[in-house]
Amino acid sequence: MTKEFEKFIKSEFGLEIWAGGKIIFRSRKSGIQGLLQFIKKNKKPTKDLIIFDKKVGNAAALLCTYLKTKEVCGVVGSKSAEITLKKNKIKFHFSKTIPYILNQKGIDICPMEKLSLLKTPKAFLNLLKIKGYY
Repeated sequence: MTKEFEKFIKSEFGLEIWAGGKIIFRSRKSGIQGLLQFIKKNKKPTKDLIIFDKKVGNAAALLCTYLKTKEVCGVVGSKSAEITLKKNKIKFHFSKTIPYILNQKGIDICPMEKLSLLKTPKAFLNLLKIKGYY
C-alpha cells in the first residue's frame, strides 16, 4: 500500500478508507468528520479496513479501533494515537509522530484530542453523540 499512501499524501483528500484493495470511502472533511461520516453511512462492520488519514490523533485512533481497522497510515500522528493503536493491536505507520494534535489556530491541544483522552472507543462515540458532533 506504499504507492497508494504516497498518492494519498499528494491528494486533496484528508481521509481514504480501503477494503479489498479498493477505495471504499474518501473525504475532504477535516478532523474526525470524515470518519464519523463513514461510521454513520456503514452500519455493518467492514473487514480488513486500511485507513489513510492526514492527521491521526487519539480521537481518530479510537474511531479506527471502533471500526476494527486492520491498519492505519497517517502523515502525522500523535503520541496518544500511537499508544491507542498499539494497545488495540492495530498496525500503523506515521510519517511523523508529534506529542499531540493541535487546534486549528495551533495554540492548544485539539478539542477532539482532549475529549478522547482516557475514553474507550464506544464511550468516546457516545460522548460525541451527546455533544451533537455525531
